[in-house]
Amino acid sequence: MRTGNARVDGLHGIMLRDVIPKREKFWWHYPALRTLNFLLLGAIAANVTNGYDGSMLNGLQIITAWKSFFGKPTGVRLGLINNGTRIGQVGALLATAPLLTKFGRRKPIILGHCILIVGIILQTAAQSYPMFVVGRVFIGFGNMIQQAACPVLIAELAYPPQRAIITGFLNCGQSLGTIMAAWITYGTAFIVGSSWSWRLPSALQGVSSIFQLTMVLFIPESPRWLVFNDRREEALAILTKYHAEGDSNSEFLKFEMAEIDNAIETEKANTLSSWYEWIRTPASRYRLCIIVSLGFMIQWCGNALISYYLSLVLNSVGITKPKTQLLINGGITIAGFLFAIIFSLSMERVGRRPLFLVGFAGMFVSLFIFTVLTGINQNHGFRNHSMGTACVVLIYIFNIFYKMPAPVVDSYISEIAPYDLRAKAFVLLQATDAGSNLFNGFVNPIGLVAIKYKYYIVWCCLLVSHFLVAFFFFPETKGLSLEEVAEVFEGHGSDEKLQHIENEKNNADTVEIRETE
Repeated sequence: MRTGNARVDGLHGIMLRDVIPKREKFWWHYPALRTLNFLLLGAIAANVTNGYDGSMLNGLQIITAWKSFFGKPTGVRLGLINNGTRIGQVGALLATAPLLTKFGRRKPIILGHCILIVGIILQTAAQSYPMFVVGRVFIGFGNMIQQAACPVLIAELAYPPQRAIITGFLNCGQSLGTIMAAWITYGTAFIVGSSWSWRLPSALQGVSSIFQLTMVLFIPESPRWLVFNDRREEALAILTKYHAEGDSNSEFLKFEMAEIDNAIETEKANTLSSWYEWIRTPASRYRLCIIVSLGFMIQWCGNALISYYLSLVLNSVGITKPKTQLLINGGITIAGFLFAIIFSLSMERVGRRPLFLVGFAGMFVSLFIFTVLTGINQNHGFRNHSMGTACVVLIYIFNIFYKMPAPVVDSYISEIAPYDLRAKAFVLLQATDAGSNLFNGFVNPIGLVAIKYKYYIVWCCLLVSHFLVAFFFFPETKGLSLEEVAEVFEGHGSDEKLQHIENEKNNADTVEIRETE
């Protein structure tokens, strides 16, 4: 069990954070860095489609025209609609890792969006239940490819001090997508007597894909992929331009390039570049356990009840008016977006473990209270409207705590996986995500209808187990480069060394403050 930081020696006893140049101005004052972060918006927007999808389906299930057109789907039929994208994701699993390994990060993103757009067209133009489901399968297939590629590209291309924050913004993209869909479906719900009340939200799902497709055409390729494929000069040119503001003599640039060279050479010499590598060494097995468990943990914490079945949840607390449900859905998305930004920005200051632990603990407390109040109110025939209002407040609180660990996931996976396994790591993450959501999509609506509020107890128990797993097995990676995180898992030394380095850094900061005073 490893909960703290293991020894990290860096390169020749020096760590990347020790040579990062101190900048006197904010990042947007530096032209190359400003350009890089603008271009990375094309990758950051990867999760907009995911967030939009869940929120849109929440809204569609409330719109009368959609329910009538598809015969008021419930149970398995409703689960198949929600799980259409998950089925597509599973179908893309075997193709995704080879695409990222052979063609880099940019081209698979472009391919994924082209397939995704085909799915959106089919979904929007659906003339039957099967056609709608097939469209959603295409959406899931394309989304799987671009969702696996985008966080890898961000992690390998972003300016190192900003890597965790920018990767965390992927979750903000998901929250932005939920806001867009929630308020679009709220507006189109009042288009009476027309299928455009649900077709228009379906069509607008393609806006983010068109934006990403345009931006990705200008994003540089991953420097680490270029080095791995013997195109070192191209990688050096990218890092010189965007990380060193064109200064080819930058000590930071030389050190960063040396770390990448050293890590890639070591991996080429010691790995088999295959799926077997996940079980070959104790460090790889440790990484595998974290990635697989984290994929399930972030989806099996009760969030899917709110993401895809908010209407059923609100019905369970006695709130049944469509307009009220749509307004609550819209409010949840705005709160989620704001807190996703806050927690993403705090990741480098607070660390990864605290966000995981406080997030899971907070979700448990809010969901536990929600379960108790829902049970009491249900047994009294939902006559206590104040209790119903309290349940809605708890849904908001639960969603806020969910936004603590959610932005950490992509950043954490990109950090703990070495270069040669990074693409496969995100395929594994998406596989567990798809598997857990397949369960959510089919079982949640059945469980909610069958045992009502008692179904929430299952998720309370799971949240306790998630907290324990994170507490005992998730190491901290704050302040380390991608190459240095590998040392945490390889176990090169003891916890004391990294603590010593951290203390030296804190002492240096204290001396600097005193000198300033």
